[in-house]
Amino acid sequence: RTFDAQASGTAFSNGVAVVVLKRLDEAVKDHDRIYAVIKGAALNNDGSHRVSFGAPGVEGQSEVVAMAHALAGVDPETITCVEAHGTATPLGDPIEVAALTKAFRMGTQAKQFCAIGSVKSNIGHLDVAAGVTGLIKMALAIHHGVIPASLHFTKPNPKLDLENSPFYVNTSLRKWRTNPGVPRRAGVSSFGTGGTNAHVVLEEAPEMPPSGPSRPWQILSLSAKTPEALDRAT
Repeated sequence: RTFDAQASGTAFSNGVAVVVLKRLDEAVKDHDRIYAVIKGAALNNDGSHRVSFGAPGVEGQSEVVAMAHALAGVDPETITCVEAHGTATPLGDPIEVAALTKAFRMGTQAKQFCAIGSVKSNIGHLDVAAGVTGLIKMALAIHHGVIPASLHFTKPNPKLDLENSPFYVNTSLRKWRTNPGVPRRAGVSSFGTGGTNAHVVLEEAPEMPPSGPSRPWQILSLSAKTPEALDRAT
């Protein structure tokens, strides 16, 4: 129940996630399908400043988000969706929103223009695979031009103060709209229990040139161990 008033903790699960990273100029040259571009990525560690091993901190999180914005060279007001770490804990959710708000306020005073959610509301916390899962979710969302719903949200945790923040919790699938000339941009956060914080800024891929007309004939390769198996495959 990430960001919900009834949020009472994390549901842990297991999973594996894999992405392929490639330099943008090489991917464009090779005519690859590009789901999203990583414009900026930042890491820090605030473990020595926390009140306890598992307690998150506003300063460390806000600093890593602001650093990613700076490295990406983007205005926070052009980021219209954030995939939060979103562990649904009474302590973690308010701290995360406060940290994001602090980072965004360095560039904008606008309110409730940026959707926020967490894939943990779908599949739980995948531990070491949690961050890359959020990256995949946002890359696919950017590619398809839609913002997925964050589930199990009915009433915001009052400690979040969403009304005065740049954020709203997106509770239904919606078309991703941006201002004219502004590409779809998103942030993705992942925060380790021991104090390592990570944030990346994603942007939609550049428009690719058309691949040209298809060939009149195509080769379909089939492989099997026996002629009978080949017949079945055919």
